[in-house]
Amino acid sequence: QMSAYVRYKTVLFISLMLIVCGIFMTAFSLFSPLWQTVEMGDSATVHEHGLWRDCVFSSAHLMPIPLTSEDGTENREATMSHPCRSKFDDDVIKEIRDSMDTVDENKKEILRHRFQPQHKAVLFFGVFTFLFGSIGLVIGICSPCFPPNSLLYVVAIFMTSACSLLADIIFLYAAQKKENMVVVADNTVYQHNVGMAAYLHMLATFLFISALMLSVVAAYLLITCGESRGDGCCARRSDYESGNLPIEHFSLISSFQTWNSAGIIVRTCDRPHCKPFIVNN
Repeated sequence: QMSAYVRYKTVLFISLMLIVCGIFMTAFSLFSPLWQTVEMGDSATVHEHGLWRDCVFSSAHLMPIPLTSEDGTENREATMSHPCRSKFDDDVIKEIRDSMDTVDENKKEILRHRFQPQHKAVLFFGVFTFLFGSIGLVIGICSPCFPPNSLLYVVAIFMTSACSLLADIIFLYAAQKKENMVVVADNTVYQHNVGMAAYLHMLATFLFISALMLSVVAAYLLITCGESRGDGCCARRSDYESGNLPIEHFSLISSFQTWNSAGIIVRTCDRPHCKPFIVNN
């Protein structure tokens, strides 16, 4: 029968793996332009609107956001040379400013390429998702040898899950607004759809929440399995005094060079990585 401590390690390992997978999914989604997509049927193009980068392509070849030269004509060479453009590109910003000055609804699609508040929110919470997730991984790995860390691990994963969930809520709320759900071009209304990157980010949030629930279970198992620990990590004083420790190996040292006081070095197993603790006379 699996001991409580082995169950704890199993649950902790699964929780850590979920966090790692969630972090990688979050990173991929933040760099992807597929947060919102719209298919322009008349021009046979697909517009991909990301958090900080946008792409426009057709079935035949990649093509970026159309750029206009100084004489008012479309610069095809500039268009074909850059499949994707950053929202902070000077030419894109110029196109956006020109579109804001016009009343033609057919030219309003370019406004979708702005760096909007929901994009800022997702990136902001994404940074803290990485931060708390990384802290949680370190604390989780160290928690077997220091039980209080299991509670800090729960807190770190809670913050990771909260940041990721808030990013999803803010983005989906903005995406469902009427002005963000449709695009008008060439007197035709097109539907703005939530893209793959948004769903991938939501999947990462689900993994973080699952890891949070497992971290609570792991903390409970670690705190309540004092008598079942068998790898030398953190024995409770009450267990030692009651004689409930699973001591498999005692090492009696007569001369101590590392420690300043004499005592008995007690090991709870004979594996090299087991850490001893000192019982003073």
